[in-house]
Amino acid sequence: FCAVLTRGVCQSIHIFSIMARGFLRLLLAIATVASPASAASASGAAGVVIDPRFFIAGGTCAAISHGITTPIDVVKTRMQSNPEKYKSLLPATALIIKEEGAQALTKGLVPTLVGYGIEGALKFGIYEVSKPMAVLAFQKLNNKLNRSGGTGPLPFLLASIMAGAVASLVLVPMESTRIRMVTDASFEGIGLLRGLGKLVDEAGLVQTLTVGLGAMLAKQVPYTFGKQVSFDVVAKFLY
Repeated sequence: FCAVLTRGVCQSIHIFSIMARGFLRLLLAIATVASPASAASASGAAGVVIDPRFFIAGGTCAAISHGITTPIDVVKTRMQSNPEKYKSLLPATALIIKEEGAQALTKGLVPTLVGYGIEGALKFGIYEVSKPMAVLAFQKLNNKLNRSGGTGPLPFLLASIMAGAVASLVLVPMESTRIRMVTDASFEGIGLLRGLGKLVDEAGLVQTLTVGLGAMLAKQVPYTFGKQVSFDVVAKFLY
C-alpha cells in the first residue's frame, strides 16, 4: 500500500505542476485581456501572488491525506452500499480482508489520489490567488461608497466558495469512478481511465461529469470556507 501510495503521489505532483502552470497562464491571459497596460503593475500593487507552489503543495497534501485513508473509505462505501452485510467498521474490515484479501482495501486508490490531488491543488491554489484579489475589490467598493474600516471576512469567504465550487467539478467524476471500483465487480481492476470511459459509455459525458454535483457542492463549499477561513483567522490570531 505504501509503495502504491508513493508512486501515486509522485505522479500526482507531476500532474499538479503541469496543471498549475496551465492555470497560471490562463489567469495571466485573462488579466492581460482585461487590462493590457496595467496587468503586471496591478498584480504587484494588489499584493497578488500567483505562485504555482500553492497548487503543488495543496494538491500533494490533499492526495496524501485522502490516499492514506483509502481503506477506511472502502469500508465506509461497502457499509453504505450493503449495510446488511457490512454492519460496523471493524467487522466489515475483517470480512473484506477474509473474502478478498488485504489488497481489496486499496480499491479506488488511484481515483482518490488523482481526484483529491487535483481538487486540493485547485482548492488551495485558487483560494490563495483569489483572496488578495477579493480583498482589493472590496477595498475599492468601500472607497466608492465612502465606507471606513476593513473589509472583514467576506472576501475570504467568497474566495473560498469559488475555490470549493471549482474543485468540486473535478472531484465528481473521480468519486463516481472510485465508488464503482469499490462496489461494482465489473469495474474490478480496470484502472482510472478505463473506469471513466466505462462511466461515459454507460451514462454519457454530461451525466458522468455532473451526477451528484449538487450534493458535492453542498458538502465541499461549506467545508472549504470553514477550513480555509478558520485557518486564516486562527493563524492570524496566533501570529
